[in-house]
Amino acid sequence: MKKLLPWLLAGLVLRLLLIPISLHPDFRAVNLAGYLISQKGQTFSFYDYLSRQPRTDRWVQLYGDNLFIYPPLAYITHAVFNKALFWAYPQTAFFTLLNDIGQLRQDLGFPLLMYLLKLPYLLADGICLLILSRLLPAKNKLIGQLVWLFNPITIYSAYLMGQFDIFIALFLLLTLYFSPKNPILSAVSLGLSAAFKPFVLVLAPLLPGNSVKNLLISGLTYFATLLPYLFSPAFRQYALLASQSDKLFFAKIMISGSQYLPLFLVGLILIYFWRYFKPATYSLVGWLSLPLFLFFSLTHYHPQWFTWFAPILTYLFATDNKTRLPILALVTSFLVVVFSFDPSLNFQLINSDLLLKIPDLYTSIARGIFAGTALYLTFHLQAASHGQSKS
Repeated sequence: MKKLLPWLLAGLVLRLLLIPISLHPDFRAVNLAGYLISQKGQTFSFYDYLSRQPRTDRWVQLYGDNLFIYPPLAYITHAVFNKALFWAYPQTAFFTLLNDIGQLRQDLGFPLLMYLLKLPYLLADGICLLILSRLLPAKNKLIGQLVWLFNPITIYSAYLMGQFDIFIALFLLLTLYFSPKNPILSAVSLGLSAAFKPFVLVLAPLLPGNSVKNLLISGLTYFATLLPYLFSPAFRQYALLASQSDKLFFAKIMISGSQYLPLFLVGLILIYFWRYFKPATYSLVGWLSLPLFLFFSLTHYHPQWFTWFAPILTYLFATDNKTRLPILALVTSFLVVVFSFDPSLNFQLINSDLLLKIPDLYTSIARGIFAGTALYLTFHLQAASHGQSKS
């Protein structure tokens, strides 16, 4: 602990410096939902709130009816903190965030508001560090803690973008933590991670034990969080089915004028059969890595989604020296992709006018490097797993 303490303080200071200087427009949705749930009593009806307002309503004109597109837990989590801390929010700044975000930086309450609204991410980040410390062998603990403290993935998504994907990383870590001790809690944790964004349900059949049982437990956990909202028209229309699910099928091979092979699905089915017939091929970390390698190699993902992979990459980096250079290649490729998006996802986050948009050619090269590196790690993790089983 003495060795970690100065680094822990440095990591905290870094986060505290970034929190009050960054802002992304998407930050409004979760906080508007949190306000409606905690302060307006819209716990089970917030999805329909905007669609029920007059068309002249300020928020309707700003956001439309389809603002809330994520599962309920993504918004309820923020509502819990809104309920507890609303009294401390600089009120003018909070409503400027919701009503006129372009003027927010001029409000003197802006820094305090950012600290309070991003506090949930800081707490989740700290819990992730604690769980990682429990998961890692003693000889690898310090390097894993340092990697987590300074990894650019979560720092970017949680503190610059203000995105809640850190909660998915937290529940995936709990999935790993519970797996050897309590398989049911492990599957429940995976279901709770899906209750923020449902894609991670594809990992459920890869958990140890019966694949169907694991998928059933995770799926029922996820479904239980949706159940109170199934009667909401807006929820069913805008949030029940993931609006980004079509991205899974962008990478394809055409086999006729209108039919194609979706490469992600081909790879995922291969992984499932591989896991079913040869479960000893990989450790749990290895099995969970494969769909994520596939996903980030073949989809046009949003940059905050890469946070889902951060715990696994941290664990691999800390425990296997031969993964370190490849993981650095993956993270570098990710950073190139970040700078291929519009400026609102990079320099504009800190109110900078600097423009840097990497051309599609170089972004495609970075994606190729990522895919090739992911393929190498797929083979390496298999060999490493065999080596461990023999020893």
